[in-house]
Amino acid sequence: MKIRIILSHPASELFGEIREAVIAQELVRQGHDAAIYRVYGGSDFKRDVFADTVPVVYFPADDRSAAPHRSVSTALRDALAADRPDAIVFKGIGYDIVPFILAALAASRPKIGFILGGNAVEPELAAARFVFAESGSQMAAVRTAAGDGVACRILPKFIDWTVADRVHAERQGHAPHYDIINVGTFEARKNQIALRPFFGRFSIAMIGSGEMQDEVAAAAAGHDRIRLLGALPNADVLAQLGRARLMVHSSLWEGVPRALIESLACGTPVVAHAAAIQGSFGEGSGVRLVGTGELEAAVAGLLGDPGSLRQFGEEGRRFAQREHGAHRLLEAAQHMVEMAAA
Repeated sequence: MKIRIILSHPASELFGEIREAVIAQELVRQGHDAAIYRVYGGSDFKRDVFADTVPVVYFPADDRSAAPHRSVSTALRDALAADRPDAIVFKGIGYDIVPFILAALAASRPKIGFILGGNAVEPELAAARFVFAESGSQMAAVRTAAGDGVACRILPKFIDWTVADRVHAERQGHAPHYDIINVGTFEARKNQIALRPFFGRFSIAMIGSGEMQDEVAAAAAGHDRIRLLGALPNADVLAQLGRARLMVHSSLWEGVPRALIESLACGTPVVAHAAAIQGSFGEGSGVRLVGTGELEAAVAGLLGDPGSLRQFGEEGRRFAQREHGAHRLLEAAQHMVEMAAA
């Protein structure tokens, strides 16, 4: 089967899309013709290969000054028309590149799939034969919008398990560096300022950068146990996660953030706002979801019970291994083929 994965958000590299590249790698291993296409701001074609296996082609945008969601590429569209793939899988929806391609390829009728993040329901969803979602609630929203005939599965996150396993092993028998860790871009939605009640009470590390960082830094001034570490490579993020007792994910709205699962993989449990997280995290998941006014009490209670906190973290790691282990992405590649062939 010939499958093309379109990364809808334009960029010049693979950043957070290693998951899609790993799936494509497994498709190639199974004997399928898989490649990744993406629009970028360069003036000519750019070609790369992921893991010596998967072609990754970057196509010049028609308007290099266009906002990311508005960017389209005639060169990418024409390449798909020439390729005549059996299936096209869009990573992301709500981007102009999606209807731009769908309109051009209507006559060739490839099977259309989507890999969805936080945003699930857009008009282009009507073209979908299959969807990979983040959560059960997102699948329900897809079926409400597009009908029960759309095949849906939850797609696990990519975790660098080689690093996560090493980090987990290294934390055994070592005192943690931080009581609390937070990972995310500093923006209003991520709500890092909600950690202010913990300033002066606990040691805290925050990873990320962004427009709200100065406000948080000003609130943290004078508290010597707070570290703003900036944006870090993924391996370093995992290392810092393993040095913390508890992740406090203060965001006001998310899908299912990868950082949450990465924290669990390293053995660090998570507290987050229930209203912000789409996924289902019940007993034994290592995640405690709380009301917006309950964050402070929940965090203080967990940090005040070291034995239960360690057990909570190990439960979370087992959950991450079960639901997001490396084997789950290999299974996802097979599910993609099955849903595209149905």
